[in-house]
Amino acid sequence: MGLANEAGYLYVYSKELAAVNKRIQRLSNRAEKHARKHSNASDENEKRKHQIKHSRIKSEIERLLKKHHKILQRIKHHHTAFYHSLGKEHRI
Repeated sequence: MGLANEAGYLYVYSKELAAVNKRIQRLSNRAEKHARKHSNASDENEKRKHQIKHSRIKSEIERLLKKHHKILQRIKHHHTAFYHSLGKEHRI
C-alpha cells in the first residue's frame, strides 16, 4: 500500500485505541467504586449487589483489553508498513 493509505490506517487505529483506553479507564473507576462499596456494605444483599456489579464490569474490562491488544497489533503492523513505504518513496 502507499504511504497515504498507511498513514490513514495509523490515524484510524490510533483514534480507536484512544476511545478504548478512555472506556477502560471509566470502567475501572466504576469497578473500584463497586469494590469499595462492597467492602463498606453492612448487609449481605448490598454486598452481593456490589459484588455482581463489580464482576460484570471486570468482565467488560477484560473484553476491552483483548480488543486493545488487537488494535495494538494492527498499529504495529501498519507502523512497519508505513516505515517501509516511507523508505521506498524517499530513497535517494
